[in-house]
Amino acid sequence: MNNTRIQEWKTFVSQIREEKPLIHHITNNVTMNFLANGVLSAGGSPMMVHDAQEVEEAVGAADALVLNIGTLDKATAESMILALRKALLAEVPVVLDPVGVGLSAFRQELVKKILLEYSELKGVRPRTILTICGNAAEMQFLSEGAWEGKGVDGDLATSEEDLIKLAAAAAKQTGCLIAMTGRKDVISDGDRAIVLSHGDPMLSYVTGTGCFATSMVALYQANQKQELIRGKVDLPVLERTALAILMLTKAAEEAVKTAKGPGSFQQNLLDQLYCLGSTHEIFHESIQWKEHVLKEGANR
Repeated sequence: MNNTRIQEWKTFVSQIREEKPLIHHITNNVTMNFLANGVLSAGGSPMMVHDAQEVEEAVGAADALVLNIGTLDKATAESMILALRKALLAEVPVVLDPVGVGLSAFRQELVKKILLEYSELKGVRPRTILTICGNAAEMQFLSEGAWEGKGVDGDLATSEEDLIKLAAAAAKQTGCLIAMTGRKDVISDGDRAIVLSHGDPMLSYVTGTGCFATSMVALYQANQKQELIRGKVDLPVLERTALAILMLTKAAEEAVKTAKGPGSFQQNLLDQLYCLGSTHEIFHESIQWKEHVLKEGANR
């Protein structure tokens, strides 16, 4: 990996901690505490406002918005749409985690509505970003309407080439940036793809690590404070998204070294995310980062 690029990444990671972006979550109630602590450890500031009477005001103060449909109900769905509209109009980055989207018509209809709102408002606010962060089974459903997942943690045993094709297909079908997590992580906008090969199986033994990947993406996509931008590094959104996943998975590799099981692994993971902000241990070893151009003339 080019040393200049790695130095840019280090600077960008340091900027996150300096700016402390405010990440507004409308998320599931199983992992809320873990996500809040994770965002704090990684250098951001979490907010968990769900009620429809105040979500629009909350988004107005936020630097990014997370929508997670893990424990969905009617009131939460209403709040998500209100928050989404406010975020899109304010050009606040939005990251959607379509947890178990193939499990019920309720989830499917909400995701369809979110994508429709994005499609319509993007014409009014072209700088708006909607990213979908999920596993391969969820992406397959979004790209083809098929569901081969198990519960909400579905994974598909496919080749790297197939994973790239799947992520690109989901990006083209939805019009969104895709961050597909699994044994290999693939980030794609349909024209380009970045493949990462890091992490540890222990991530699958802690509820909420997939949800936290969504929070990390939101943290790294967050709007930068205008007064702090001059003289600092600003990365393309595709690279920001991949770097967010890289930080999480490399932190997991460090955390597992002294973990005795899932409990200590989760604690170590938070500690590693906190320490990596200053020591950048993540960059001391080789980085498995592959870039692919899927379409000539891609410029995102």
